[in-house]
Amino acid sequence: MAKKPIKLGLDFGSKNKSRDILCAELDENYLKVVHLQQRGVRREFVNTVSHPVRGLFEEGLLLLLRQTLEQFQVQNPRVYLTVPLPLVITRNIEIPSQDPDEIKEIVNLQASRHTPYARAEIIVDMVNLGIVRERYSKILLVIVPKETVNKHIQLMERVGLRLEKVVFPPEAIAAAADKMMGKDAEGAPFVVIHMDYAFTNFIVVEASRILFVRGIHIGASHLTEERTSYVDRFQDELEKSLETYHSDEVGATPKALLLSGVLQNVTDFDDLFEDALHLKIKRVLYPEYFHMTEPAKKAVMSAKNVSFLNLLAPMAVFDRLKVDLTSEEKKLKIQLERRAKEMLKTGILTMIFLSLIFADVTSRISFKKAFLKQVTTHYLPVREGAKQLEQMLSKTELVKSYLISRGNSLKALTELYDATPLEIRLTEIKYDSSSQKFSVKGTSSVMSSVFSFVSDLEKSASFKNVKTKYVTSRSEAGRDLADFEVNCLIEAAGPQKTEAPKK
Repeated sequence: MAKKPIKLGLDFGSKNKSRDILCAELDENYLKVVHLQQRGVRREFVNTVSHPVRGLFEEGLLLLLRQTLEQFQVQNPRVYLTVPLPLVITRNIEIPSQDPDEIKEIVNLQASRHTPYARAEIIVDMVNLGIVRERYSKILLVIVPKETVNKHIQLMERVGLRLEKVVFPPEAIAAAADKMMGKDAEGAPFVVIHMDYAFTNFIVVEASRILFVRGIHIGASHLTEERTSYVDRFQDELEKSLETYHSDEVGATPKALLLSGVLQNVTDFDDLFEDALHLKIKRVLYPEYFHMTEPAKKAVMSAKNVSFLNLLAPMAVFDRLKVDLTSEEKKLKIQLERRAKEMLKTGILTMIFLSLIFADVTSRISFKKAFLKQVTTHYLPVREGAKQLEQMLSKTELVKSYLISRGNSLKALTELYDATPLEIRLTEIKYDSSSQKFSVKGTSSVMSSVFSFVSDLEKSASFKNVKTKYVTSRSEAGRDLADFEVNCLIEAAGPQKTEAPKK
């Protein structure tokens, strides 16, 4: 029974909403585009297409891109671009540092030494392979010409596509090859030969990690159409690639060889690989390791001398790729565009939030106004009745006060008369009705009678706050007399309070 292949990287994604993702590659021979559809955590390739472009000018390329987008029926897709591998320069170097920021700075300063281009003409990124000895880090430099990459990005933008990232395919092929190799890797490094139409990649992989990359400018078209002219040269390039790997001291000796790309169905060169590399060969059908619709898989399998692995592998794990070959200027532009979109989104959400708050406050105010109007209308007759009752109560209290206060002065005089001893002669009586103040002046032939008089007034219910203003002695015709003045308030008569019975 055939062993069921392991599906690569299609359940590793984030739980985002469904969206379309495109990956394109353009070299001098072919335009290749794959269409990945992400639904939740599932990723599936639904379209693949390759167009020969040799001899086409820019307008012809734009037409092909527009036709491809119409065929795929995508709207606002996320777009990735793979750099043509013949343009990539890779170097394994050692950096005397372990600090990531310092390593990046050293790489930016030294990158131009490994290329015929000036520093401003290239895009540089790297893969940190780890520490090789004390204070030294092994770095895989990845260098591409900026002009070519920017030209391809501009083509995408002219058909309305906005780039997200320029990826380095061997980084993803290493992860895919490790799954394809499975237990045959035996825990040791192994060589991946990925052949395309006009180019072959020699990649050394260990535990999903890329260790070494070298390009060979011989592909399936050369070996099938002009085999005698290229076979010896191809064997020499294979041997040279393995020698370079050993001389760079990147890792241990490879134990196996994985053939992929166009070589998946070709067995004519097995003797050549064994003679050049002396490794055990494993051949895989790479489309079986990706979730693909039947039409997409059929298009991949029927593409003669063309490999889609360098597009399928990066898209299967696009959110894991670390190498980004987008120019710094383009990265800045992309970041500014994203920030502008985020600011616009934040502004819109803020306006919506403020509108909701305003609508809520307005609705509350309107509701309260309507409720107040309803209550006012409902209780208007009650208010009118209450006003009439208040007027009646005011009149009643006025009459009651009058009736209560009537006769107070007569009662007070009666009480005063009863309290005045015979020894006292009153000389002046004053009463202020507005303030209820009452004052009495008199003369007594006996001093003690004055105090008895004041004491009787205090006991009287008609007087309160009784105070003696003065008491003075004098003699008249040989007699001792006492003059005095007493001030008090007349207590207004009121209704008698009855105590409630105790429970």
